[in-house]
Amino acid sequence: MKLFRTRVMSALLLIPGIFLAQAPAKAAEEINTILPDHVIRVGAVNAPPWYQKDLLTNQWTGLVPDVAQAIFKNTDIKIEYVDTQWGTAVAGLQANRFDILGGFNKTPERAKAADFTRPMGAHQMGVLTLDKDTKKYQNWATINNPQTKLAAIDGSAAVTLLQPQLDKAQWIIVPDSDNMQLQMESGRADAIVTNDIQMSQYIQKRHQGTMVIPEPVKEQATNIGLRQNRPKLQAWLDGRLEQLDKDGTLKAIWQKYTHPVNQP
Repeated sequence: MKLFRTRVMSALLLIPGIFLAQAPAKAAEEINTILPDHVIRVGAVNAPPWYQKDLLTNQWTGLVPDVAQAIFKNTDIKIEYVDTQWGTAVAGLQANRFDILGGFNKTPERAKAADFTRPMGAHQMGVLTLDKDTKKYQNWATINNPQTKLAAIDGSAAVTLLQPQLDKAQWIIVPDSDNMQLQMESGRADAIVTNDIQMSQYIQKRHQGTMVIPEPVKEQATNIGLRQNRPKLQAWLDGRLEQLDKDGTLKAIWQKYTHPVNQP
């Protein structure tokens, strides 16, 4: 009888998807236990392409909402978005204003106050300028001088990771993307410092600007942040991200927001 059961199990394993098909149902059941109210509150920063809020409908779109919808697809969990800012996001998690925050880079300082999932993707850091001559932006070392004025979003990877390294440059720290872009367009800043996706989106919409990825290339993984001491939620999210990575869903979502850019 034991030999018969072993053969049956071996045969079942050869049937494509028989156990994989059960995984989503099991995941849906698990998350209902983890979130008994059937609601996940997602912190949202009005910073395209990560998040963008329609002021007329109050609906959120963007890369992070797309990932969130993929994560909770085929579950009974309702996604609710809570306005926040990158610079105050950790405090929002700690105060239980929301449960998770996507597109949130894990840094040593943030890791002291919040937990993080496995990466949901990665992006490269660079500069976007309206200057015709971009030679001085080809290397981070040449950018780091007192004559260079850089605009960045408070709490972003540009500020948390690059500002300490580019300590000789003049930094203009603003709360959101619109203000950051305005600093460059008004001439108060020589360039903005952000990720390749956001720069590509700007060039496509405004039909101006040049994106430069300085040497050495700085690639930054981005994660989902959550309040500390929620191991079951963290493990569930990690499992879903792993599955979405393996089946190509995450790649497809990122490609949606990463388009070829024709630069002057």
